[in-house]
Amino acid sequence: MGRRFSLFRRKGRPYYFAQIKDPETGRYTYPKSTGCDEESEALLVVAEWLRDGIPEHRTRTKITRRPPSQLFTADRIVTAIREAENLTENDTRRIISALTDRGAIASATITTEGPESELLTAFLERFWDYDNSEYVREKLSYGHSIGRRHCYENTSRLKHWRKYFADTRLCDVDRQKLRDFSMWLREKALAPKTVNMILAAGTVAFAWATEQGVLNDNPAEGLRKFSGKAAKRGILTPDEAQRVFSVEWSDQRARVGNLVAMTCGLRSAEVLALRRQDIGTDRLHIRHSWSFADGLKAPKNGEAREVPLLPAVRKELLELAAKNPHSQDGFLFYHHTPDRPCDGEVLRKGLLRALTDMSLPKADRADEEKRKAALEVFRERGVAFHSWRHLYTTHLADRIEMRAVRLATGHRSAEMAEHYAKHKQLRHWESASDAVREAFGNVLPFKRSEGATG
Repeated sequence: MGRRFSLFRRKGRPYYFAQIKDPETGRYTYPKSTGCDEESEALLVVAEWLRDGIPEHRTRTKITRRPPSQLFTADRIVTAIREAENLTENDTRRIISALTDRGAIASATITTEGPESELLTAFLERFWDYDNSEYVREKLSYGHSIGRRHCYENTSRLKHWRKYFADTRLCDVDRQKLRDFSMWLREKALAPKTVNMILAAGTVAFAWATEQGVLNDNPAEGLRKFSGKAAKRGILTPDEAQRVFSVEWSDQRARVGNLVAMTCGLRSAEVLALRRQDIGTDRLHIRHSWSFADGLKAPKNGEAREVPLLPAVRKELLELAAKNPHSQDGFLFYHHTPDRPCDGEVLRKGLLRALTDMSLPKADRADEEKRKAALEVFRERGVAFHSWRHLYTTHLADRIEMRAVRLATGHRSAEMAEHYAKHKQLRHWESASDAVREAFGNVLPFKRSEGATG
């Protein structure tokens, strides 16, 4: 075992100085005078220090001593701080907080260079970057679902954050700033749901940054959401539904896609994902949903389902499949490239044109002002492509029990799916099939328009 101290004289000073060695780090304490000009006396003083502690404060009646071990502890802390390679601003704040709590310091100035000192908007953009996000990588590693489209939509919402927090650092965001931001969004006359989604693009990131230790506290914790009723989705009357399929459609894909949505209750993304193999004898197999960012993925609730398929609609789908210029086994609602379906706008714009045409006499259909006025009536009613799904659900709910409705629409939870046995599911499916024939059978004798444009 080597020497536990170092004894030496400083130039121009008569006394010996000593430093105590830390056995773990090999480092020495700061030099302290022994008050002795003889080496032998200085050695005795150091021996006393090692036994009783090093004197720090002296009064007429008392000497306060500090054991060498306490000096080593402080020295080890100082050494760790000096040698730390990735000391973040958050780490610095924790150290200062600990010293402040002990009354050792009153305040300190921080030089910010850690990840929490970067611009908030840069942090959020990286957070929602699907290919480079640590958050996304972590979610996928744990088997959780997160799609490119979800990240893309949140990235698009960051335009509001960029405008409001242009030069704000991540570490400078607090709850009051977020409250002010939320009120700023609300004053822009955005819908409550829209404001909440914009806020979520940041609050999700703050929660993750806090879990990772990048932030000491989550500034979004306790931030209230805005409440408000979503705009009610309007549906067409049975007469309107029959008339909308009686006018000429310029794109057969749009017409058949809307017909499938009405009679099968599919979401737009589920319609686009359909392929020839999904057409059964009396049913349609809903195995996928389509996202321009993710491609084919599981339906919204994560589970495949089957829905009743009317013979006339099945015939329409098969005829459309035969017109696919790439392959009859490809997407039913084909695109000019073989590896993807057409854009959802083909379905939505086709419906809007048909709604306008059915509302106007043929002589007025070329008048743009009258077309806009006719279309505005449906917009005010809340009629859109998703209205077909509401219409489908409404008709089924009027005719069969809700369990069968959920089976057909895919609105059930995993717990409910497990609760109902398979023999009951078959009964529910047959009930739904009967209800579909009853609800939409009278809509089918309509005039058809042939052909689909590229």
